[in-house]
Amino acid sequence: MSSSGLDYIKEKKEDIESLLERYVPRKIDDEYIKWLTGEHRYDYNMEALNDTLSEPIWDYLDRGGKRLRPALFMLFVEAFGGDIEKLKDFAATIELLHNGSIMVDDIEDDSDFRRGKPATHKIFGVDIAINAGNFMYFAGFGPLMKKSNEFSPETMVRAYNAVSKEMIIIHHGQGMDIAWHNGLANADNVTEGEYLQMCANKTGVLLRLAARLAAILTGQDEGTEEALAEFAETIGIAFQIQDDIMNIEPPEKWGKEIGDDINEGKRTLIVIHTLRHATEEDKKRLLEILKMHTKDTDLISEAITIMKKYGSIDYARKFAKELVEKSWKKVSPVIPDTHAKELLRSIATYLVERDI
Repeated sequence: MSSSGLDYIKEKKEDIESLLERYVPRKIDDEYIKWLTGEHRYDYNMEALNDTLSEPIWDYLDRGGKRLRPALFMLFVEAFGGDIEKLKDFAATIELLHNGSIMVDDIEDDSDFRRGKPATHKIFGVDIAINAGNFMYFAGFGPLMKKSNEFSPETMVRAYNAVSKEMIIIHHGQGMDIAWHNGLANADNVTEGEYLQMCANKTGVLLRLAARLAAILTGQDEGTEEALAEFAETIGIAFQIQDDIMNIEPPEKWGKEIGDDINEGKRTLIVIHTLRHATEEDKKRLLEILKMHTKDTDLISEAITIMKKYGSIDYARKFAKELVEKSWKKVSPVIPDTHAKELLRSIATYLVERDI
């Protein structure tokens, strides 16, 4: 029995890896094509599919990752007494959607690194990375396609609607983020509320989907689904805030560029707080650096110094912690008192205290 939420995530990782291979095999062959999408009229070039899909996808997936979202789905299922063996395939849905979004996100941000290695588009090219990322989006529907006959039509409609809705919403979040770091849409005056909605749509969305699918597939009513979804969304927001903090105060194990949020001109909670409290001179200078999209380490350090001057990092850290605590108090009465519930609480705490 897992002693903490983090232990639970680690224990489920191997199982999740095998689920991913079921829906995106390391070697695509005719048997897989027919299993997932049915008979075809002509001939596939399997070498082309493996060169442009399985190889770049598994180069990326093999770099690791926490597998937080699928593990959270499994834990919600266990918390409500669901049959994990029957439902675990849907964990692959969430993880594939997540990784597809990250692969495309790296292209949009022109990131150089991901998880300690060059980003996929830097190795395989932008065209292959876009197609592979989009493929993961749609391969994520594989479990819904293959398992639909095991559930009532009403349940599957709810499940399909949940996945479709959240995949629309994630692009709302990405659109807001892209606009701001490109200096569009009044980027110099982004509010906390707008930032939180962006995080809810971009980072909270797939954690929210994990909760929604678990509630739907274990037969919970819509009220319970919404309560779990709100909690999962909140810990997703807190996760993003902690990510923003580590981006400028990185731990030793950080696998990304230091200060790349500054290079990308992102309007994080830290930036928003600084702009709200800084002198006109410091505000002007911080915005200048953000708009440069610079990788100059001296300029990045200058921006970080300005943010620290106004206590903005400490503010963000406290904000995330309080957000999670309030959310847990609200959702706790909805979740049955089981060991799984204790692990959910542990995961929520970990997300605002993690160093990787």
